[in-house]
Amino acid sequence: MTVQSGQAGLALQTHSPRHTELFLGGLDRVRVAVAPAPMASLVSLVVDALGGPRQGIAPEWIRTVRRALPADAAQAVTPMFDRTRALLPACLTPLGIDGSPVQDQLTRVADLSPDDLSQGVEELTPGEPPLPWRGALRRPRQWTSLYVKVLTAAWKAYAPIWQQSTALRTREAERIGAAVVTGGLDVLLSNLSTRVRYADETLYLSDRHPYRVELADRPLVLVPLVSGSAASVFNLDEPDRAWLGYPVPGLERLGTRSVATATDSLSLLLGPIRAAILRALDRPNSMGGVAEHLDAGPSTATYHCTQLASAGLVVRQRVGREVRIQRTPRGDALVDLLS
Repeated sequence: MTVQSGQAGLALQTHSPRHTELFLGGLDRVRVAVAPAPMASLVSLVVDALGGPRQGIAPEWIRTVRRALPADAAQAVTPMFDRTRALLPACLTPLGIDGSPVQDQLTRVADLSPDDLSQGVEELTPGEPPLPWRGALRRPRQWTSLYVKVLTAAWKAYAPIWQQSTALRTREAERIGAAVVTGGLDVLLSNLSTRVRYADETLYLSDRHPYRVELADRPLVLVPLVSGSAASVFNLDEPDRAWLGYPVPGLERLGTRSVATATDSLSLLLGPIRAAILRALDRPNSMGGVAEHLDAGPSTATYHCTQLASAGLVVRQRVGREVRIQRTPRGDALVDLLS
């Protein structure tokens, strides 16, 4: 899902080949922070569960949330979503980057006045409100109460999953810290998710309604999402920060007995597979040799080598019928620094 804050709200959409651009400038001047935001993950889950854009969420999680939702409340909220797009004004999506408890955020939503809701919808879609919102605005207090009822029930079902993710979120905070202190922020940004790309001092974020904005002197807040493998949330227009939500690494292992921890800074920054590739390239190797070293298929080796190449850590060259891969000077320096 994507936050288009230029529309003053949450716009959740399917994957798009087009991209919103966040110009960062020189990374040595970018201030980076990491923030837990359970409401961001919760909204992603609810939207998917009620028929909105797919977020790549595990089916058992969707079933857990759906079973928890009161039928009357879900029926009132569902018309705001469809499989391609879902729109929610900012006043209904307090994502809690400030660290306030979920219940406090839900209380603030419950206390919204009819004028607050009307203004929020107007900022989201200027002019005549979309058809689903017209009914909600005719009975704003009743609709808001049902919306909060949905989120409250969903949070009760989802809270144990959020708690189970503590180790993953802690490890991701450590990975971000390692990237910042070792000058590897570009590597980190190049490996956030399939919906995010970094190049030429710019973050490119998948978005059906793209625009361009500069970070300027604001901090960039990274928000690891505990929802789906395709989840994406961002708000680039807040005056005091720009923030980006992306799937927390290792999400597919959540619920197993334990979450493996990285044993060194290189694995923490790149992930264990890409760290293993980079270490193995103390001399040039073929793509087949890399796959054999990983005990993985050629497509897996190619994918990870492509990501390393995008980060400027390796280069590939075709020699006859073979693709050779080797570390760049930057890749050498990173291995020396973090091993």
